Amino acid sequence: MGDVFLDALLDTLKILPFLLVMNLIIELVEHSSKGFGAHKILKGGGAPLIGTAVGVVPQCGFSVVATELYAKRKIALGTLLAVYIATSDEALPIMLSSYAGVTKLLPVLIIKVCFALVVGYAAFAVEKLAAVVKAKKREQASGAGASEHADAHEHEHEHGRESENVDAHGHDAAPDGCAHIRGCHRHSIEGEQTAVGENATRRQKAARVFREYIEHPLVHTATVILFIFVVNVVFGVLVYYVGEQRIADFIKSTGYLQPLVAALVGLIPNCAASVVITELYVVGGLNLGGAVAGLCMGAGIGYAVLVKQNRPIKNTVAVIIIMYALSALLGVCVTACGY
Repeated sequence: MGDVFLDALLDTLKILPFLLVMNLIIELVEHSSKGFGAHKILKGGGAPLIGTAVGVVPQCGFSVVATELYAKRKIALGTLLAVYIATSDEALPIMLSSYAGVTKLLPVLIIKVCFALVVGYAAFAVEKLAAVVKAKKREQASGAGASEHADAHEHEHEHGRESENVDAHGHDAAPDGCAHIRGCHRHSIEGEQTAVGENATRRQKAARVFREYIEHPLVHTATVILFIFVVNVVFGVLVYYVGEQRIADFIKSTGYLQPLVAALVGLIPNCAASVVITELYVVGGLNLGGAVAGLCMGAGIGYAVLVKQNRPIKNTVAVIIIMYALSALLGVCVTACGY
């Protein structure tokens, strides 16, 4: 049992540097007026390609970082899906550790990379199309609003004399006066705040910089890391009592349903999922379709962070359902082709 806690701690510490650096960068970009052009990079046309490239690296920390960025809406859905699908976690090291694994590595890697690119750019195109449609609807709505405004203006012009009489007697002066006073009051408050900012001491400015750029990302990173550690411990204990061999035997017994079951196992937010799927595939207990389905679905601890950080919750559920449907479908197709 002690090994479970040690493994959970080591897996969590592997993610810590990635998460901390990314949170520091996010805070710097958010408080920068220009953002160093980060928006164009993170949401540009090359984002799914970049996401696929970093996902291939055998480190589930990248899926956690991508999840954090998606929760803050710094990257698009297509980029997140590309990272999740390409994420290898423990798969590549295990395959590279034996000759049998090396010979089986290339097909899995090619399929994962190609599928990540296809899904990433397909989602990217759909989001762009949806944005264009939404913009057109907004233009139509604004056009209709302008027409209604013109009709209302004409109606007011017809009753202009009556309005002028009311203004002449001063009955409508009070609201305008109140509005003017409120505006002046708001302006004075903003002026006072600006004056305070300009007159702030070096200590106050240093405290503000520390709070915005250092303290907040450190606290956020600590919160997420603690959550990741707890999740690793919980699923580590479950795997310890259930046993990796029992999970492997269950997957082997599912026959043509291997892709569906393997994808479910890949959903487990723990490196044990990729370990079981990879080892089973290397020894021949899992066909290529099942291995592809499980490893495309396996984004490591990324799913747990997605559930914690991303809102609304229906969006989180939609992402998980999309990932499972795509991974299982790909695995079924590969199995149907005789692999």
